[in-house]
Amino acid sequence: MGYLEPTSIAGSRTIPVFQKVLETARGGFTLDATGLTIGDIIPAGTPITFDETTRKAKKAALTGTAPDQVSDAKGLLYTDVKIEANAPVDVVLRGTVYARRVTPSINATHRKAMPLIIFSESR
Repeated sequence: MGYLEPTSIAGSRTIPVFQKVLETARGGFTLDATGLTIGDIIPAGTPITFDETTRKAKKAALTGTAPDQVSDAKGLLYTDVKIEANAPVDVVLRGTVYARRVTPSINATHRKAMPLIIFSESR
């Protein structure tokens, strides 16, 4: 079985973040840069949410307070993305990520929102 590969590659990461990618969101998305700093990098493995209608993706957010906090994450960013207008974004929906290689680390609330992502603690 082959791996799925995104159509866009951005960033300069040399250490892989994903062990295996089984499914990405179809068609890709463009980054909604609202509230983000142009030129900064969003690292691979960042929790992402997206809108199928507008084809826009943005960093996932947490709402509410503990212990009732909720995440709107739908997947993880496949590659590092430089923040700029209409930057292409590929989102992993199903696969295995090296949880220790994702910076910053993904909290339990985001993890719970993505049951098809396996968070491997191996290095």
